[in-house]
Amino acid sequence: MSSEKNICLKVKVQPRARQQKVQKIGEREYTVRVLSPPSEGKANKEVIAILASHFHLPPSRVKILKGKKSRQKIIILEDGT
Repeated sequence: MSSEKNICLKVKVQPRARQQKVQKIGEREYTVRVLSPPSEGKANKEVIAILASHFHLPPSRVKILKGKKSRQKIIILEDGT
């Protein structure tokens, strides 16, 4: 699933934050603050949208590989070429 062109990120999500923010904390490690609560997948959808915007990708190219029900997630950014 992961090729050389795909990028795998470790992401820590902070739901119910005061503002949306993407913060790089290490090599391929990020903290993402979202406004949504962690219920019914709302925070996950917001994480995908924020990361897609941050990396200038369509949301369809940002996937949660691991941790859909956790604050610690593995996200894959797919290269469409």
